[in-house]
Amino acid sequence: MRTQASNYVGSSFMGVFLGIIFSIICVQLSWGQELPEGQKRWSSDSKLTVDDFKIKISDINNEIAYSQFMITHAIGGLDFMKKNMNQKVENMFLGNASYIDTTKTEDLQKQIDFQQMQFDLSEIQARSFRKRALKDKGQLTKGFDIINKINNEIMAELTEMRMTLMRETDSGRNEEKLAEWKELIATKLKELDEFRFENKEKIKLQK
Repeated sequence: MRTQASNYVGSSFMGVFLGIIFSIICVQLSWGQELPEGQKRWSSDSKLTVDDFKIKISDINNEIAYSQFMITHAIGGLDFMKKNMNQKVENMFLGNASYIDTTKTEDLQKQIDFQQMQFDLSEIQARSFRKRALKDKGQLTKGFDIINKINNEIMAELTEMRMTLMRETDSGRNEEKLAEWKELIATKLKELDEFRFENKEKIKLQK
């Protein structure tokens, strides 16, 4: 049997709390097929652009940009035999649930870059999910409790990371802190490079 679960995260404090709520919602996805319209899988070669945000607004009462992301897994009982879990866990940007105010052109790209940082944090957690699922794959023979546990822990960690990012950078306004976070994110992605979605090679975990 294949199981599917999803977690949604946004790009503001409101998004963080919505992410906690949406983390228990199950969705049906077509794995291995073309992505649904509006979804974008994380890629180092394809960053977020204004066109990825399908909802355009003009409202001074809202943030300039707001993003929703989704980490999904499709791990089944027979996956305990796999040597790589990378394509069993996906990290998606949901354009149909994300908005941007294109009238605030003076800092539009800066805001898009900040959304990308949120997406990158989600990717770090997706890679951690893949690593931990591979490490504990032997427990799949006993059921899916271990995957549910990893899923919940990954999302709790992501929520905390994103809240810290927004607090320390003043939602992207503190340039010094932004630079520190960008360096930290780049380092973590490099450390977990084996666990990127595109890598299909056998992974031998370090003991």
